[in-house]
Amino acid sequence: MRNEFDLIRRLTKKIPPKLQGLIGIGDDAGAFRSGKNTYELLTTDAIVEGVDFALSKARPEWVGRKALAVNLSDIAAMGGIPAAFVVTLGIPRNFKQRWLEKFYEGMLKLAEQYRVLCVGGDITRSPVFFASLALAGRAASQKSVLRKGAKAGDLIGVTGSLGGSILGRHFFFEPRIREAQFLKKFHPTAMIDISDGFAQDLGHILKASELEAEIFLDTIPVSSDALKLAKNRPPKALEHALSDGEDFELLFTVPPRQKKALEGKWKAAFPRVPLNWVGNILKGKPGKITWRRNGKKAAGFFLKRSGFAHF
Repeated sequence: MRNEFDLIRRLTKKIPPKLQGLIGIGDDAGAFRSGKNTYELLTTDAIVEGVDFALSKARPEWVGRKALAVNLSDIAAMGGIPAAFVVTLGIPRNFKQRWLEKFYEGMLKLAEQYRVLCVGGDITRSPVFFASLALAGRAASQKSVLRKGAKAGDLIGVTGSLGGSILGRHFFFEPRIREAQFLKKFHPTAMIDISDGFAQDLGHILKASELEAEIFLDTIPVSSDALKLAKNRPPKALEHALSDGEDFELLFTVPPRQKKALEGKWKAAFPRVPLNWVGNILKGKPGKITWRRNGKKAAGFFLKRSGFAHF
């Protein structure tokens, strides 16, 4: 096993297509039909002590919020509306009950904000604390957005700013549910949430769509956290923006004809959420990214890592 994506591919091969739902396995959520024009969406994500947070550094409310937020982000990336979830907790022996109560407070506060039901779950003993959620949502079939729909000539857009989420934003980010619903009005051809890093998640769109891309480095929205993490060194901050995980912003592609209308209406709808155009989709080698600066190929630019990997 080389990495988590190799493992996913190997395991997916064991599942026959007839058991993989409407869109197959490999998107931000699975989908199955519940009506003539409706998809039911289902996603799951887990957060684990020592991997996604440290008990000594995170308040339980933050951890509970994040456990739900990462799943909400997956539904957003599919252009869906979240509906209900179940939660499984792995709890070490002698774990403090008050900590767990605070965890639920953080999780359920976010559930109320997004009007999502908590309909059950499970508890098991574990060497370390973990929370695994399964979240159901819904999307009109003709308006669901997948990773594989990008077309040559499409523009590449990204919401918010990128990099440095480890400084705290990975607990407090807002899942882009409303923003994704707004984007659907402008016919995005592909979309993903940036959970493992901009470059790596863009690669998922490119491979699924069997296309390549050019990215303009001078248009990447580098966050203030990335600059702080890089000790105010712009080149290092740019690396963080391109490869840091857990930004949970939307990365999407749209036809060029939608650009002007989307820009004009976006600012009025989301004045505090930047929208940046960072590149173009091209015909070519699936998954390839060409980096450009000031319109020219960025000579000597090399990204040491494309994003987060579990293995």
